[in-house]
Amino acid sequence: MKKTSVFIAVLVMTFFLISVIGLGTAIAQKKPVLLRLVVPSPAGDWPLTFMNMEMAKRFNERAKGEYVMEVHAGGALAKLPEYFDAVRIGAVEMACAPWGMFTNLDPRLGVIEIPFLFNTSPAASAACKPLLPLYDQILQEKFNAKGLGLYNSGGVNLFSSKPVKTLEDWKGLLVGCLSPIASALAKELGASPVTIMWTDMYESLQKKVIAGVIQGTHGGVVTNIPDVCKNVILFYGLGGWNGFSINLDIWKKMPPNIQKILQEEGVASAEWMNKTVDGELGDKDMKAFKDKGTTVYFVPKAERDKWEKVLAPFKEKQIASLGEFGQKVKKIADEVNKIHPYSQRGMF
Repeated sequence: MKKTSVFIAVLVMTFFLISVIGLGTAIAQKKPVLLRLVVPSPAGDWPLTFMNMEMAKRFNERAKGEYVMEVHAGGALAKLPEYFDAVRIGAVEMACAPWGMFTNLDPRLGVIEIPFLFNTSPAASAACKPLLPLYDQILQEKFNAKGLGLYNSGGVNLFSSKPVKTLEDWKGLLVGCLSPIASALAKELGASPVTIMWTDMYESLQKKVIAGVIQGTHGGVVTNIPDVCKNVILFYGLGGWNGFSINLDIWKKMPPNIQKILQEEGVASAEWMNKTVDGELGDKDMKAFKDKGTTVYFVPKAERDKWEKVLAPFKEKQIASLGEFGQKVKKIADEVNKIHPYSQRGMF
């Protein structure tokens, strides 16, 4: 009887040890949850891809193998026009994209790109934090996504084959434009806008099909526009914006500690980019213009005020069309504009 009891005890202990070992092995072999972040800039790009790579590195260190973020740059996994849908259906988990380019899906997405809504680039940077909750609400309501960070990617200005210093100089200028809002800006100022993809801007200027382009200041440097267009006119007519988003279903399944880490890193990355755009990046762009022999013209405040006045009816109409949402954005813009008034440095 005693031997039987000992045998049973040993048998139970054996099964227990096997179960513990099996459970431990299963835990050890559990794969981390993968978060694939798509970004439009190419691998090695500074500062956009660099920023995303640094965010992934910090997140992965803090998540300790429970979740892992991978950065897929330069159109890998999804093309830029597909980003919203890709995140919405979970084809990719995360995206870093210019939310305003999806205005055709919801007009509220483009309100921050209304001409002359912000006086300067620092004002636009300061608006990112209060604007994020408004945009997060849109993403959650309509796009099955959550907004994790919003940042200013720099001013949108004019590259021209001839100097443009007054309203009169805009008249008849054939200008390549990337978006409907840029086309509206050019048209209201007296130019003739032509919708052209950014990939065709350089060749169109080189062949003199167009006489100028409305382009992000840094984007013009990256695409070598100063090689074929020797005047850059800085007046901060439009702002450029990018934001981080994640599939909402994936977000909701995350443990609270991982949500907290991801949200903190999204905000930190956005803040880093704002400081970079308003500091080091802009300074490097000015040096690039100088090195290429580009004439840089800062539109004086008095003249810029005239341009802004011309666009005022268009701006007011766009804001009014968005009802309460538009008024909330306007209130934020008015507040940051008071803190960051016109300055030459604020024009790019």
